[in-house]
This record gives sequence, C-alpha cells and structure tokens, in this order.
Amino acid sequence: MALKCPQCGSHRIVPVGQYDKFIYWSLGGTVAVGAAGFFLPLLWFLLPIWWLGCLLFYVKRPLAECNECHHQWNPRK
Repeated sequence: MALKCPQCGSHRIVPVGQYDKFIYWSLGGTVAVGAAGFFLPLLWFLLPIWWLGCLLFYVKRPLAECNECHHQWNPRK
C-alpha cells in the first residue's frame, strides 16, 4: 500500500531524516560524556559508540515528506 500525503493526497512521498533530533542528541550526549570524561577518563571511549548510535538512529528512523507540498509527518503513527 503506497503512502499518501495527509495534506494534499499526493503519492510522491520521499523519506527524510530527523536532522534536528540527530543534532540535539549527538551534541548533548557528547557534552555530557565529555564532561564526565574529565572525572573518569575511561568514559572517553564511549564517545565513538555514542556517535555511531546516534547516526544509526538518524538513518533508521526517517520521516516522510511530500514532494509537492513539502509537508512532513511520521508515517509510523
């Protein structure tokens, strides 16, 4: 079953990433783990794991966007 835009009814739908959540989570976690890394230096090894996890979340959880009216929505709801 093809997706339809809830606003205009078009079938020209493309997946787009959740860029703002990617930036908030990746930068926020980097600051938190980086600050904690000054007290416990072993936590610095968690930063690359955190970055890869945030990147995988960004890639696997796309929103849908209509090519005609540029309306974005979550197709899983």
